[in-house]
Amino acid sequence: MRLKTFNAETMTEAMDLVRAELGADAIIIQSTEGKSGVRITAALEAGATPPPPSDAPDPDVTPLAYEASPEFTKVSDYDTADVKAVLNHHGLPFDTATRLEQTVASLCAGGLAEALSVALETTIKFSPITDAHERPIMLVGPPGAGKTICAAKLVADALLHERTVHLISTDTVKAAGIQQLDHFAQLMKQTVSTADTPGELAAVINSRNSPGCLTVVDTPGTNPFDLNELEELLKFIQKIDAEPVLVLPAGLDPLDAQEIAGVFAKMGCQRFIATRLDAARRYGGIVMAARHGFLSLAAISRSPFVADGLETATPMAFSRLFTALPTRRNEPTRMDK
Repeated sequence: MRLKTFNAETMTEAMDLVRAELGADAIIIQSTEGKSGVRITAALEAGATPPPPSDAPDPDVTPLAYEASPEFTKVSDYDTADVKAVLNHHGLPFDTATRLEQTVASLCAGGLAEALSVALETTIKFSPITDAHERPIMLVGPPGAGKTICAAKLVADALLHERTVHLISTDTVKAAGIQQLDHFAQLMKQTVSTADTPGELAAVINSRNSPGCLTVVDTPGTNPFDLNELEELLKFIQKIDAEPVLVLPAGLDPLDAQEIAGVFAKMGCQRFIATRLDAARRYGGIVMAARHGFLSLAAISRSPFVADGLETATPMAFSRLFTALPTRRNEPTRMDK
């Protein structure tokens, strides 16, 4: 498969570039539109024939040399060893690592991040939380995952989009949890409602239920392997019409992360927010939690500061993080050279 990215001011111009370069058999892998223009990633199957070059070959150039020119071949700046190094670093299980490696090997991309983004898109699920989301969001997950920070970041983003918000906490047992959330709320000139029981939570939500208002519910940490805690959380989830979203920290053992995702999927979760990526160097757990049959990756948090916000989860954004391996301390850096 030949892969290439095209940039243009409009979708029509971008599609014209795709057809001119790859022909009518091109497959659109991904397209994004923004203030700076349109970006399309397209692919051409291995058996498809690219269109002829616009200029005729020089008579002195042999056919073999001409076919090997950039008009026909795009040289990648990575090899099999680079792919294996990335996958081994993140500690992915053998079957998942093999699938990603085989997918990358079938592509002809300009860089490892670009190739791996396509491989990830075929292996795991992405479902970003957009600013148009209106259903109440209930953040759930294990203790210390960063639910309170995520709640504050969601509220901050909604306020930036000029939406009204309603921030609620059911974590009323630990005073520290309420104090932290209330501190963030005061900085944003908001207040925090509390609810001790599922019935109280339903009443609090209904009291502020208005069109365009984003309701965010912060819950106490739930041990995914404690049946009593799961049953208690399930009572809150079943009482209100909210979307439970798992908050899962990076750095977990991949199989543990997949099992936790499976538990919360049975609780009604369909998406998860990956947190603490700044405090971890191995993201295999995120990949396993987002495998088909588990949850979709919705957002990424790489900072404990509310002002930094949540990052939209896309294949390319996550691939760039996934392929950026840390430099060993005993290796010279550019500053040392």
